[in-house]
Amino acid sequence: VFLLAGSMPAGARSATADGAFAVRGAGLIDCKTFLAERKKQSPAYLMMGGWIDGYLTGINQYAKDTYDATSFESTELFAQIIADHCKTHPDNRLFEIMNSIIRQNWKDRTVERTPFVTITVGGRSTKLYRSTVERVQRRPAKKGFLKSQPSGDFDAATVRTIAAFQKTIAGYKATGFPDQATRFMLFAKQDRQSSP
Repeated sequence: VFLLAGSMPAGARSATADGAFAVRGAGLIDCKTFLAERKKQSPAYLMMGGWIDGYLTGINQYAKDTYDATSFESTELFAQIIADHCKTHPDNRLFEIMNSIIRQNWKDRTVERTPFVTITVGGRSTKLYRSTVERVQRRPAKKGFLKSQPSGDFDAATVRTIAAFQKTIAGYKATGFPDQATRFMLFAKQDRQSSP
């Protein structure tokens, strides 16, 4: 399968002068197969997760002004987004979907390396780029939840801010911990679509 580089994020380099490149491996798998293997949690499904990480690493290496094409999304979050999309688009292929997700969220990529911030709230822990923590703080600040300037430090005011935001999510427990779902909802409510 050959696709044009015009479908890649701006700045990505391609293998040929006319922008064509070959898609290999799990990127060729269709949605029907993806959903079936995900349900079984099979070795093939784990291979697809590896392909997603490899695809993102390739973008990180070759795309201009990019340290990480994702700012907070885990492989499993991508798998969930893909699964949701696949339920209504059974013939789409993994590469097409991932490419669409990256294009839609390109402006939110991490453009430079920033240190990780370790966040621990109520016994749960995660690490986020400092630039992502600043984004997490800016979103609620726009809504009036955060009264201080975004600092990149995950302090007590940020925990209270995240908890206040979580109270706006129907059926969600307000813990103040910035888990994947909270971050996704925080950014999705502003400028993202939930599926490609």
